[in-house]
Amino acid sequence: MRLRILIALSLLSLVSGCHRDTPAQAPVAAPTPAALEAHSDEFKQQVVKVTDGVWVAIGYGIANSILLEGDDGVVIVDTMETREAAEQVRDEFRKISDKPVKAIIYTHSHPDHIGGAAVFGGPGIPVIAQAEVAANMDKIASQLQPVITRRSLRMYGSQLPQGERVNIGIGGFLALDAGSSLDTLRPTQTFADRLDITIAGIAMQLVHAPGETRDQLFVWLPQRGVLLCGDNFYKAFPNLYTIRGTGYRDPRLWADSLDRMRALHATYLVPSHTRPLTGADAIDKALTDYRDAIRYVNDQTLRLMNRGLLPDEIAAQLQLPAHLSASPYLQPFYGKASWSAKAVFDGNLGWYSGDPADLQPLPPDDQARRMVELAGGGAALQKQIDTAMQHQDWQWALQLSGYALRVDAKSQPAKDARIAALRALGGAETNPPARDWYFTAARELSGDVIVPSREGRPTAAMLAGMPLSVFFDGMAVNLHAEDALNSVLKVGFEFSDSGERYTYIVRRGVSELVPGIADDVELQVRVSTQVFKETLAGLRSPALAIASDFEMTRGSKLDFARFMALFTPK
Repeated sequence: MRLRILIALSLLSLVSGCHRDTPAQAPVAAPTPAALEAHSDEFKQQVVKVTDGVWVAIGYGIANSILLEGDDGVVIVDTMETREAAEQVRDEFRKISDKPVKAIIYTHSHPDHIGGAAVFGGPGIPVIAQAEVAANMDKIASQLQPVITRRSLRMYGSQLPQGERVNIGIGGFLALDAGSSLDTLRPTQTFADRLDITIAGIAMQLVHAPGETRDQLFVWLPQRGVLLCGDNFYKAFPNLYTIRGTGYRDPRLWADSLDRMRALHATYLVPSHTRPLTGADAIDKALTDYRDAIRYVNDQTLRLMNRGLLPDEIAAQLQLPAHLSASPYLQPFYGKASWSAKAVFDGNLGWYSGDPADLQPLPPDDQARRMVELAGGGAALQKQIDTAMQHQDWQWALQLSGYALRVDAKSQPAKDARIAALRALGGAETNPPARDWYFTAARELSGDVIVPSREGRPTAAMLAGMPLSVFFDGMAVNLHAEDALNSVLKVGFEFSDSGERYTYIVRRGVSELVPGIADDVELQVRVSTQVFKETLAGLRSPALAIASDFEMTRGSKLDFARFMALFTPK
């Protein structure tokens, strides 16, 4: 009996891997600047014929748009990021076929795939998507739009000159600026797991395939051997984590989706970023390597987590094996294994690293002040920064200058050093998101650019299709809680065209939306849904709209304007 226990304990020790030491791999060389330049060939602007009845528009923005021609019409799969980019693609597609659009398919909810939909669609044309797409569209639009916009513009280098921005890894550029129009259509036909459908004589299977998003799908045309894989495969290491910010992208689900695609043995593979592939053997190898890379990162990260390594330790150590890192489809031009490892850690264990110092760390400003004191004062810290610069230790200079500027934001030597370090890191970086963020941050610090919180404007028609709940959700996350901690406010909203009625409650810094209008509201307003939406979306001046288009049935317009001011972004 004792022997059995000892054997069991030995096996448990082998499985759990309780020690932290792991064998080191030989370092994998990063792509060269020349390789990054050559990668731009992926985004040469053209419409590529994949096979009979299948074309893909590449290089008109960050994403592709795909044309499927059938007997009496066409199907559009993904619609670009803006109305203007979509209009260019539409004009090119019309040179190929003047048949009417019979349906639009969204591969997922990311804005670069849906922003130009109204250019292709209209009344009566179905917009088909996986069931979670609409909710995810709304979350980005209502709750995260300012922060996602700023981070996206930094990651995509939208304000950088050519040269600093080479390409953006999965596209040549982001076709979005202050003058752009966003014209998304709401999905009209959704499915949970699989939809078998024939449109314009084209038999197709739409299959839920969670990966880069939870609402991802792929489109399989069995009679043509064509697989449209969305963003679950492109010619770059997959973005298991994107530095603009994202919810957890479960690598196991992503790999499972790739396995389902591999089982189809497609003759043609058409991604929604980068160029199509032809040939069953080549496609099988590319998809197999892709899923293996994803599983390698996931499984080995979990292994190192179980051995007790912290997130940054895993990120510094984890790299793909040589046979995968050599694949042209796994170059770190978009995602990186190190970033992915941190995402896997967080997705499985959350934010706490396991180091007790991380339980309640000093606030950044306090930590910076103490670091400056530890260095012997501001002048002594600046000497350390200068030394790091002389040794071209750019990362250390970046970190030290961060401390210096938190303590003295006007320190010109620290600012100059930080700008130089950011530019040096950017110049050496061949991962476009990291490169573009470095260069953009340098230009922000030098005052050359201001990264906006909004880029592009939604059309009135797009707003009309969005439910009112999206706009009330946006109010909740914009509430200036600190200005309402000592009060309870109840405001009734009556929408003259839809008949909807709500009570919006601000209760000591917290929002609540209740159906119907409570008897004890202090203010009550009557307005059309469209005016309300356009006012909150910035298409109308709030002051002018309240003065002319909002009808008060209880209370004064001045008090209502003060209430709405609680939700003005600041």
